[in-house]
Amino acid sequence: MNVDGLFASIKQGANPRTWSAGVKLSREGAVEGVSEDDGELAFRVRTSARAVPFETFLWPADEDSGCDCGMQGPCVHVVAAVIAARQGVALGSPVPEAAPRFQVALRYDFVRNGPRLSLTRILKFPNGKEEVLKGPLSTTTYMAARGDVQAETLLSKHSGGPLEEERLRRLLVILEGRAEATLDGKPVSLSRDKLKFVVKVRDEGEGFRVGLYRPPGLDALFLGAALLKNTLHPTTYGTLPDTERRALHPRRNDRVFSADRARWIVSDYLPRLRDFGLPVELETTRLPNLEALVPRVVVHLVDEADGLRVRPELVYGDPPVARVRAGSVQVLGNVVPVRDTAAERRVTQQFEQVVGPRSRLTVGFDVVLPPSEAANFLNDQLEQLPVEVHGRDKIDPDRYRIAYAPVEAFVKVASQAGREWETGEGSDFSDDWTLDVKFEGPAGRADPRAVVRAWRSGRSLVPLLDGGYAPLPANWMSEHGALLEELLEARDAEGKIHRNATAALVELLEDTRADVPPDLAKLRGFLDAGEGLPETEPPDHFVAELRPYQTIGFRWMRFLRDMDLHGVLADDMGLGKTVQALALLTDSPGPHLVVAPTSVLPNWEREAGRFSPELKVNRYHGPNRSLEKPADVVLTSYALLRMDLPQLMERSWTYVVLDEAQAIKNPDSQTARAACRVPAGHRLALTGTPVENRLEELWSLFRFLMPGLLGTRATFRDRFIKPIEVGDKEAQRALRARVRPYVLRRLKRQVARDLPALTEIVVRCEMSPAQRKVYEAVRQSARREVLDLLSGPGRREANIAVLEALLRMRQACCDPSLLPGTTGQGAKSAKLDRLEEMLVDLVSEGHKALIFSQWTSLLDHVQPRLEELGISWVRLDGGTRDRQAVIDTFQGDDGPPVFLLSLKAGGTGLNLTAADYVIHLDPWWNPAVQQQATDRAHRIGQERPVVSCKFIAANTVEERILELQEAKKELAELALGADGGMLRSLTSDELRSLFDDAL
Repeated sequence: MNVDGLFASIKQGANPRTWSAGVKLSREGAVEGVSEDDGELAFRVRTSARAVPFETFLWPADEDSGCDCGMQGPCVHVVAAVIAARQGVALGSPVPEAAPRFQVALRYDFVRNGPRLSLTRILKFPNGKEEVLKGPLSTTTYMAARGDVQAETLLSKHSGGPLEEERLRRLLVILEGRAEATLDGKPVSLSRDKLKFVVKVRDEGEGFRVGLYRPPGLDALFLGAALLKNTLHPTTYGTLPDTERRALHPRRNDRVFSADRARWIVSDYLPRLRDFGLPVELETTRLPNLEALVPRVVVHLVDEADGLRVRPELVYGDPPVARVRAGSVQVLGNVVPVRDTAAERRVTQQFEQVVGPRSRLTVGFDVVLPPSEAANFLNDQLEQLPVEVHGRDKIDPDRYRIAYAPVEAFVKVASQAGREWETGEGSDFSDDWTLDVKFEGPAGRADPRAVVRAWRSGRSLVPLLDGGYAPLPANWMSEHGALLEELLEARDAEGKIHRNATAALVELLEDTRADVPPDLAKLRGFLDAGEGLPETEPPDHFVAELRPYQTIGFRWMRFLRDMDLHGVLADDMGLGKTVQALALLTDSPGPHLVVAPTSVLPNWEREAGRFSPELKVNRYHGPNRSLEKPADVVLTSYALLRMDLPQLMERSWTYVVLDEAQAIKNPDSQTARAACRVPAGHRLALTGTPVENRLEELWSLFRFLMPGLLGTRATFRDRFIKPIEVGDKEAQRALRARVRPYVLRRLKRQVARDLPALTEIVVRCEMSPAQRKVYEAVRQSARREVLDLLSGPGRREANIAVLEALLRMRQACCDPSLLPGTTGQGAKSAKLDRLEEMLVDLVSEGHKALIFSQWTSLLDHVQPRLEELGISWVRLDGGTRDRQAVIDTFQGDDGPPVFLLSLKAGGTGLNLTAADYVIHLDPWWNPAVQQQATDRAHRIGQERPVVSCKFIAANTVEERILELQEAKKELAELALGADGGMLRSLTSDELRSLFDDAL
């Protein structure tokens, strides 16, 4: 019968370790063929750990197998069987039955070996012959009694020599006294009855020694067993832990106690040892003369603000001389009771059976009964308790009277008389609003905080200030309770509300139809979407011409500054958050601290120099960084924020600005904690994705901006996260209303009329030291070659050499691994790292992107990064056969968010209006070629603004080319011809400059 298919199936499905073990069994000859019957192969597989072989079956036609070991999947026995079957065992004619197995008896000969016992097993045959059993019983053809088979399993892993004490104990229990045995050649009986070691307390000087001693009357004691009246018994330490057992050894001093611990020994320590199942004997008369006091239950009653506290507890004596708490005895007088844990359990069960499970009373635990339950307990249950009650005389029954009518809420906000907010006075606008909340009813008033506690605890009654309880205004609290709780937390001792809570305050007043003070209403209007903001302009020395929506952003941030508030500028990518922030920093006296990803720092420095040249900027980065340089703006990275936090905390910053503020989205991260500790008069966060994955990210952002605005982390989770996760629209509305005044977010589609049809962005990427080293090596080699050619007569040959040298340098700029040979191996690509960061943001915001490169090999390096990020993509290059199918896939509404294109194959003739971002990984020095590629998305039919991103390696030849393009804009017309048109228009000095040191 062919078992190859089953063999392959089992080999594939078996765990590697299982397979190896099965191979070993098969090689050792442990597999015995039994039968072949109608497609079924039966085997016996012997193992040293079991006297009876395992029965294993193979069904090759069905590629199935089975074994009586019960393991799931191919077991070691099935593996051994299929290997043996493939080698010819049990194939062909049926295998004859196994030789008959003879019944034998075993004698267990124990021999003293120091404190241990060694064992030899003797086979006793029916004819009177005896033979020493060598090796496992399972390797013989003999059959033994059930107890002997169980003993075989226990002894299979015994490597010989003296028996370990636990193995000896288990062996005596298994044999159950029925086995024949000898000790040192003399017959002995075996018993499973365990002999317990004894705890004895003896005098030790002025103190006491507590030790563990052998059971009395023994003839001999071994590790794990003892001989008593010619019978071997297992010994036991009960459930005593090993550490305690070692400490109780009589030869150690771990358990020698001073005389002043006598009460503790008797009342606590010895009862615990008895609980371990060990007998305790006292061989001293100096322990206290203990009285046999009976444990009983007493009940204590205590008035609490939220109800009646009832505490049933165990005590000894009448009056009590000791009580039991947290499992220990606390002595109340001079008499120390002997603890009786069995009696304690008995009286506890009796008490809890009488009071019943509905009473919620449990001995040893306090319970606070709410008013309705407290009134019922005092009136109906108290007199039925079969125990002594303490504190009954201090309980006022009127304290738990329940009023019929609920308390009602009254909310009022007062402000200083005649105070009006005026343009330009924001910096002097103090916290003038005082929140007054009252809960009153016919039966009296309730503390607002008590109302909130009762509501949060799910109670229906609230305590009144003058005694008694009244129903909670449940409907009002379900609608406004969370807002009220936040405002009470934000209110100071005088009842004043800080302006951080302005949104919550106005929301509560509007929702409850209370009067809103005119100045508070006006402030809310200013904060809401910038309506009515003062028409201020950036300072004259800020040279950028802001677009209308950017001007609104500047005014909004300036207003927050004047109001001593903080916010998030969350404009969509490409709307100019940096230039708006620079306008604000230019308008505010420094020093300011800007924290941004390392790759963004050069852009901040460049934009500051371009739009606000009078600002002194210090890029605090690198090994020679220093805060001593005079600067209006200090730029640093998130990594340095963590590393140099002590130095940054020593400065008093006017503004701390977090760019790409999603970096602090994890409130437990070191970055988030460090950001919150930097001192600042004003705080600003810039991010296009204030929430990426979880709402808690928003809480972390506002903890940096305005701690307390969204409550504590726990209240924010209860108030917003949990309800919103289950689709609570009201909680969503409340969260938006809360943060709306402090978040300004404009999407491109909202301000499209104010945007150019195309926005071009230069993304400068800082190379790592390893990549920079590769680039410099390539640049120096190319420079020598080009300078030699430029000195000669052949300009055409020089141009070709320049193109080849530029190719190698630009490859080093994009990804050093593109270089031939092993020159760039091991150096990471700064551009691809930056691309990953950008794509995560773009895809999360719902954008689609075209990614162009002139090298298909660079696109090959992009693909695995997209797969790691989980971003789907399509690709078009010279090898694409069905171009239109790829285009249709991308253009579809559910198409992938990324399209990889080679510049040559996809740069012209395509309509790809589904994309609103175009990324040029290696911008071609000919701007016309780049523009043609960008026009694949920027064309008729495009309904969204298009952003074109040039990825440039900072301080490289790519920046030189950009500078030359800016200086010679007319070269764009020349570039419309064949490749090299731009080079032909450059002078020799300009060509040389491409290979000079980077700026």
